[in-house]
Amino acid sequence: MHLERATSQRLPRVELAKRMHVSGSTVTRMVAPMEKTGLVAREVDAHDARFAFVAITRAGQTKLSEARATFEKQAGYLFQDRWEDNELEQLSNLLHRLVAGSVSNLT
Repeated sequence: MHLERATSQRLPRVELAKRMHVSGSTVTRMVAPMEKTGLVAREVDAHDARFAFVAITRAGQTKLSEARATFEKQAGYLFQDRWEDNELEQLSNLLHRLVAGSVSNLT
């Protein structure tokens, strides 16, 4: 999701690690199998070939959309019977602020 939201839908590995609150080596280990399956791609900087980005691919965007739909469906099962619509909206707004705040603190 961080790649989807990023400018040009790509990030340097170090920046991706910061946003995920993990080490750069963890990102490398996580990205390798996703590269092999075509969900993300490595893009080299046009000005400095030593600098590379992790970019979400079209297949990655499709898989993310599918995962998001499944998550929303499951969340609906968990929350709809217990919470009123206005409570769900308030929770959604609070979580959005939480996530937006943690991302803005990293940039």
